[in-house]
Amino acid sequence: MVRAWLTVSALAVLCGCDRNVARMEQPDDPQGPHREQIAAARVLLEQKEDWADRAEWEVEKSGDGWKVIAWRVEHSNQHGPNRYLPWGYSVIELDSRSVAVHYEKKG
Repeated sequence: MVRAWLTVSALAVLCGCDRNVARMEQPDDPQGPHREQIAAARVLLEQKEDWADRAEWEVEKSGDGWKVIAWRVEHSNQHGPNRYLPWGYSVIELDSRSVAVHYEKKG
């Protein structure tokens, strides 16, 4: 009975994880086409977190603005999504002028 309860509990925790964000394969170049959005997101991340110097970036167009995901690199010797923990990221929403309008820590 205890084993069944633990199994159900573990599945409930896994189902509760945010499935909308999958760990990225390849980060955006901070000097590339989204450099303005990454620079704006970096300023906010530096104010909120102590790992901004280890962040890798993912930028997506979102309505009138941008959604920038800062992934915290935990395993720098790994490649692809194995570099990050599933919960080791922050989401920064920017408006069309690259002004931060929302910050959400996921880890």
